[in-house]
Amino acid sequence: MRELLGECLDALLMEGRRSGITLETIVVDNASSDGSAEVLRAREGVKLIESGRNLGYGRANNLGMVRGDGRYFLILNPDVVLLEGALAALLNFAEACPQAGIVSPRLLNKDGSLQRSAFRFPTLLMSAIDLFPLPMWVPGRLRRALLDSRLNGRYPQEGAAGEPFRVDHPLGACMLIPREAYRECGGFDPHIFMYSEEIDLAMRYAQAGRQAWQVPGARAVHLGGRSTGQVHPRMLLELWRSRLYLYRKHRSRPAYFALAGLLLLVQVGRALGAAAAWAAGRIDRREAWAALHRARALARLAFLR
Repeated sequence: MRELLGECLDALLMEGRRSGITLETIVVDNASSDGSAEVLRAREGVKLIESGRNLGYGRANNLGMVRGDGRYFLILNPDVVLLEGALAALLNFAEACPQAGIVSPRLLNKDGSLQRSAFRFPTLLMSAIDLFPLPMWVPGRLRRALLDSRLNGRYPQEGAAGEPFRVDHPLGACMLIPREAYRECGGFDPHIFMYSEEIDLAMRYAQAGRQAWQVPGARAVHLGGRSTGQVHPRMLLELWRSRLYLYRKHRSRPAYFALAGLLLLVQVGRALGAAAAWAAGRIDRREAWAALHRARALARLAFLR
């Protein structure tokens, strides 16, 4: 991650120089162990905040925003590299749209292909699609059509060249937030450790009349998931913890219990499936216990209030 952070900062500072934009660069080190803090201490023009422990995504970004003095905050993950003109395009749009509360770029994969980064607010149907994947016999074209459809929270215009368009919320890897909107609506909810922070933020901003936009003319490469890929089981737990919290906070009680029930149902099925696979000799005891432990941990979330 240290190398990615260096690329991220180099691209950001280059964008500032090219566009004549004055930058105040603040990096919150969330108790990294790869030497990032040591490198940043020696880097000119960077304000380093060392949290001392892993505070999670939202609380760490809040530390940076409290210290920032600029008219806009650019929330930028260390695995995001801004492409030429991206920063100016985001700022120009925000200046021209006073109601904008969150402005995001179009995100690309490393190979230049589109990375989905504009979404509708979550629904029970979207969670069901996530929890009950289509069987393998469903044709790939139909599978892709469903996953990229409005039913799964996607925007069809995201894949085409065009003008900026309204979204419910962007992916939180790169977001421009006007200071005025931050004053009105606040920063990230500190109760969310990881995942769903940008959804909660966008919901609160929308309730206050602030809009979220994607600007296709601003582009950035997002390597995506590099910082969490090695701890997948824990991240899966945090993902569902944050989703359930989001429903408790913003949705009705029946909607929350419906989501919790879906999660519980799926985990019971996975636990029974792991036990049956062990009994049939398809997996060993260690694999079975690992699967049962994951299912139990996720199922317990459904009972937490």
